[in-house]
Amino acid sequence: MTPTDSSLTSDSDPRGSPPALVPASAGTGRSAWDVVVVGGGIGGLAVAGLLARAGRAVLLLEASPSLGGACLGVTQEGHPYDPGVGLIAGAGPGGALAALCERLQIALPTVACDPTLQVALPRHRVDLTRSVEGWWPEFRREFPDDESGWHELVSDLAFLAAEREELARRLPPLPPDGWRDRFRCWRRLTLQRAIGVTRPAARALHSAAVTPFRQTLGEYGLGAASRQALEACLWYLLIRGPDECSTLEAALALQRLRDGLAVAPGGPAALADHLAQRIREHGGEIRLRTRAARCLTERGRVSGVTTTTGETIRARWVVTDVPPDVLMGELWPVARGPFRRRRSAPGPWEPRRIAQVLGVAIPETFLPSALGYHCLVVADTERPARDDNLVFVRRMVDGPGEGAGGGLAHLCVGRFVPPSMSADGEGLGRALLDALDRVIPGVERVAVHRWLAPAPVLAELWGRPLGAVRYAIDSRAWLGRRGFPHRVGWPGLLAVGEWTYPGRLLSDVAEGAARVAGLIAAA
Repeated sequence: MTPTDSSLTSDSDPRGSPPALVPASAGTGRSAWDVVVVGGGIGGLAVAGLLARAGRAVLLLEASPSLGGACLGVTQEGHPYDPGVGLIAGAGPGGALAALCERLQIALPTVACDPTLQVALPRHRVDLTRSVEGWWPEFRREFPDDESGWHELVSDLAFLAAEREELARRLPPLPPDGWRDRFRCWRRLTLQRAIGVTRPAARALHSAAVTPFRQTLGEYGLGAASRQALEACLWYLLIRGPDECSTLEAALALQRLRDGLAVAPGGPAALADHLAQRIREHGGEIRLRTRAARCLTERGRVSGVTTTTGETIRARWVVTDVPPDVLMGELWPVARGPFRRRRSAPGPWEPRRIAQVLGVAIPETFLPSALGYHCLVVADTERPARDDNLVFVRRMVDGPGEGAGGGLAHLCVGRFVPPSMSADGEGLGRALLDALDRVIPGVERVAVHRWLAPAPVLAELWGRPLGAVRYAIDSRAWLGRRGFPHRVGWPGLLAVGEWTYPGRLLSDVAEGAARVAGLIAAA
């Protein structure tokens, strides 16, 4: 990697006037800290690592015996699987994940995924390579009648993504925090749609941000199969269909494919191990099997946490990397008096989609050479490519080479469905295995090991059902960025992880963690 670095600064105006910092050299065993991080997922680890490196006294609390959150892999009967949801993007030059690794001097080995994604429709198979030039032969072969429409659509979406990035560089971090940032965004995005050098870009981006992607697709004359291939990509990357997704969001999602995805030996959990090591090296403290019970408040500001054992830990800042329902249902401060009530950030707090995953081990010799690291299988052309009609197949990398160890390839096959969908083990296993058979014919006969992990199993492993959470927030004004404001209603309380980006891209989690760390460091 040759990532670029960025400083821990922010233009935001933190609310409240916290007390002076406690020097990091004060040692462990104290009851007061600069920052207490609740939750040891990638977001919490990244914040703790950045702030410990900046000289802050940092304590990280994790309720489970292991760090990594939903990125943790699982070993079943000696077979390793990585059903975690973290897609490694932004590992190339200039990417958010690469910048995080550079700042913390982490050498995370990755294997570039090329093709980035594969889409297997009932009568079509498309490889979306890292270079967009490789897309055209695929479209020409599979969708000859749609080739010109594909060219126009991809070109226009690439233009939107580039304009969005250029305009975003002139704005405060998106979404903006505080009234100063909001005013600066409003002035540039609203006033300069009528005047100024950014007028054409601002108008085009505003129009794309309010136009559903399905409406845009109708303007390019793409056939049903082409639209379904795009729908499958959006659902995998954003867990949003073309009706829910704006044209600008779709443009940014497809830009992720052109930027490329990667896999890491050991999965995203390897990144968690590196981050934990850096926290300790820079003087931070990590406590496992320690569950926070409630945030403390003092004079209208969050001032620390209490644990389930009754310990009181005071801190200037509290950063949470926990599911939204845990923060709002357990950690949220108890308001006292009519003038101290704080509005919570808008929900809902329950998962709108949950994962159902099947782990399969097969001999490497039976793995098709054409199968990439991320393949999407659509079973029915008459239904939207989402929920139970879209199954993803992910290959694992658990060693220094590209293949799994011991001559076996380990695959994770899964889907994201509404929580109300039945999780009948036999029916679920058969559905996922049938989808895998589409890309590896006869896989059931050569499978060495199978392990079914429906949502209740995942919830037992990691305390969450590997879900996608939707928020009641209008993101159109923020240039298609579905990030969530890190301030969640109380001074001194910030949130990362699932709050940063309700999707599955580690680069967005890393970017949100850097923003939170920058805001604290600048205070």
